[in-house]
Amino acid sequence: MWFISFMQKRPSDITIRTGRVLFGLILIWAFYYNLVFQWDAIENVLFWQTLSTENILTFKYILVWLWIIPLIMWAIKMCFLKKKYMRFIQIAFWIFLFYISSIIVEWPELDLDSLIVFMWFLPLVAWITGKCIPSYCMKFAEKITKIRV
Repeated sequence: MWFISFMQKRPSDITIRTGRVLFGLILIWAFYYNLVFQWDAIENVLFWQTLSTENILTFKYILVWLWIIPLIMWAIKMCFLKKKYMRFIQIAFWIFLFYISSIIVEWPELDLDSLIVFMWFLPLVAWITGKCIPSYCMKFAEKITKIRV
């Protein structure tokens, strides 16, 4: 019952922004440390195409830099999309994380695939509940038609 009552509450804007930053920083650090610093492998077949070694390295760096988007959103505190489209982005991040966790080659010492599988639950919960959108973005680009006097 405690979990259900906790999920019914909407987090504050500061909590949402801090959560985004922590999510982005954890994924940046994990991808950089495991894929670039330790030079762990990912499959050479991405999106049904065989990639060369240079393209795989480029893809690894793209994965590292992709998670800077939450940091940029935190720094400028602006809305770019409507609430409906923000929810589409959340589910796209969920699908992307699910795909990334499946293409990382499993090693006995590797913790990145387990971390990503754990982290892809967060965008899924954000998408299902719809509560991880800040209040200043809830009515972004909506026209107010009813004026109460």
